Amino acid sequence: MLELTETIENIAPIPKGYRELLIEFSDKNQEDLLKGELLQFNIEDDGLTVYNPAPVVIDGQTYLWARVEKRKTETDSVVQSFKAGKNGECDVVVKAPIFKRLQDPFYCGVVDDYHIFGGNQADKIEGTTDSEYRTVFYRYKNLFDLINTDEEIGEPFAVGPKKMKGIRLIQRENGRIDVFSRPQGQFGGRGRIGYFEIVSLDTLGRALAEYDVQKNPETLIQDLFIDEEWGGANQLFNLPNGKIGVLGHIAGFSHERYIAANGKEESKKNYYPMTFVFDPETRSASNVQIIATAEQFPPIEVKKSDLESICYSGGLVRLGNGYARLYVGIGDTKAGRILIKDPF
Repeated sequence: MLELTETIENIAPIPKGYRELLIEFSDKNQEDLLKGELLQFNIEDDGLTVYNPAPVVIDGQTYLWARVEKRKTETDSVVQSFKAGKNGECDVVVKAPIFKRLQDPFYCGVVDDYHIFGGNQADKIEGTTDSEYRTVFYRYKNLFDLINTDEEIGEPFAVGPKKMKGIRLIQRENGRIDVFSRPQGQFGGRGRIGYFEIVSLDTLGRALAEYDVQKNPETLIQDLFIDEEWGGANQLFNLPNGKIGVLGHIAGFSHERYIAANGKEESKKNYYPMTFVFDPETRSASNVQIIATAEQFPPIEVKKSDLESICYSGGLVRLGNGYARLYVGIGDTKAGRILIKDPF
């Protein structure tokens, strides 16, 4: 009997795909499914879109880093800062730095007394129409310190490996810095979440480079994604019990098909905001759940036909009253926010 018990305990739980998580979400929220609202940015016009917002709360005021680009393309993106108003209207923060060739901004909070901000830097590959991307990190104590005397933005203090998005940091109460990664390829499949620790911000770039070379499977968080799906971390929260609340996303291909620009029939993509609780001691995840869908927001014109069910996690503002405000990007053309029950 003891041998049987030990065998059962060593069997890893089977991860749930987004379809199963979506059924659980629908069953739990069928009576009180909340509706979200679209945000309006004062620089929007027929030629520009603003989406994938990352919130930062300063003295009770919410600011948003957001991705800005032409409606019909995904190139020449910039990231700008906006001040969020009560009615969903957002104004540009005057003279705030504008980050060129940057996409999908994020804010990691304060680490080693610095505010940590970053995004995915996209550089065109010479001789092709493709872009090569990597995660870059900036640190500041005053936002305007990022602009040098030539009125240009300085270099990032750390740069992630090529083709790796979804790198996030959090500083624990004991001072250690936890790093969540998102390897792909032979090591990470379509996209998995990894985890390791560093001793200071100054070691981040070197640690990420070594991580990319070593490709240690023991760093991958298990039981999150089935093989044909993918996901990543978007924002991290210290919880009172010493664990980490993770806002992330889960994605996969749907059964619906569409005709792509190259004339081929392809599958549509589905992206959903999700959360889970991570235990750094056991390196295990629990309470994995979807927390919102694109269908909770007003209909919009999406960038491409395969993006109708894209709801991308930008950030979460916990309100302290049992609720939280989730900020999302929808269809790669709009930003939205929705009041939800605090998942943590």
